[in-house]
Amino acid sequence: MNKSIPILTPLRGIAAICVAFFHARLVIFPQWKDTLIEYTHFLENSYLWVDLFFILSGFVIMHVYQNTFFKGINFYNWSKFIGLRFSRIYPLFLVTLLVLVAWETFKYMANIGFYGGALFDGWGMSGIPAFHGPFNRGDALIPNIMMLQGVLEKDLSWNISSWSLSVEWLSYMVFPFLVPVLMQKKVSLAIPVLFIISLVAINSHHGSLDITGGVLAYLRALSSFALGTWMCTITLSEKTKERINSDMLLLVIFLMCIYALHLPALPFNDVFIIIVFALLVFISAQQQQRNSVIFKLFENKVTQFLGDISYSLYLWHAVILLVGIEIINLLLPQQLVLWHLQISWIPAIVGGFFYMAVVLVISTFSYYYLEKPAMRGLRQFFQRSEMITQ
Repeated sequence: MNKSIPILTPLRGIAAICVAFFHARLVIFPQWKDTLIEYTHFLENSYLWVDLFFILSGFVIMHVYQNTFFKGINFYNWSKFIGLRFSRIYPLFLVTLLVLVAWETFKYMANIGFYGGALFDGWGMSGIPAFHGPFNRGDALIPNIMMLQGVLEKDLSWNISSWSLSVEWLSYMVFPFLVPVLMQKKVSLAIPVLFIISLVAINSHHGSLDITGGVLAYLRALSSFALGTWMCTITLSEKTKERINSDMLLLVIFLMCIYALHLPALPFNDVFIIIVFALLVFISAQQQQRNSVIFKLFENKVTQFLGDISYSLYLWHAVILLVGIEIINLLLPQQLVLWHLQISWIPAIVGGFFYMAVVLVISTFSYYYLEKPAMRGLRQFFQRSEMITQ
């Protein structure tokens, strides 16, 4: 495979947007939530796009780093790998966390309680003092700073999207030790079986895969991550590659994902969705650059850009929702009440476009002026430190 794999980056953008609307349906669009379910469960099931992230990460990291750990693991190559991953995910995560802490500090000083929209208000959760709310809890701050909230906290905290970063970060820790195992073909065949068994077990225990804290959350992430790494080791014949490199197959598997997400939350339907996601990643990774209409629908400048900013989009949309709804409630409380009384689809569509426009603008700025510079700066620091120690 080439260093750059077509379509996989655009898939990240699609997944990030779907997760952004999954959270928004509770905060700024709650009045349409039940009505939309009458037509489709797509948004209700969109928490599963996070599992696509896990699969993608496993596949891409295996693609890039398998040669690094194939011959053996030592502290030097393990720590260098961890440093590179840390520089990729931690700086922007810390910035979003600090923004939330700053906002919560302002609320504390101004004696402003929690407000999360009409749905949370109906649940009796409005007015909770600062640092004691459902998300921005003072006792969850240290686990978040250490990026261990995904296993140490049972409930979502602070940047509600970041639980997945925590468990993915822990998956990075064990990745180098997976490589030698996965390169042994006979042993590696057990990975997809263990993956399915793990997800079925989580589903049986929890009732669904929508679990975002504790050991099971880590198992959920590690299972999908390991599946992604395993898929990257699959060797195909040239004839099979030619058959898979197909517009029709790519379109069919993508539509299968959309249809599976559309279905109600039947028993183990979420496990089926993740398996289809895995097929989508694998099929997408086999596609070669071409000028066909279907391929260009997936791989073009717009989808590539959305994929590039997907990490910023994934982290900032939660901050925009949590802080934005409270600011609007402070400045325009009557207008917010009127908004929540709207039930026409036209305001919902207009509001959805406006929400995504704000998220995209902030995410674009973040990508170019925060995410990339911070990553470069931290990696240069690690390189200088490495030279000094040598």
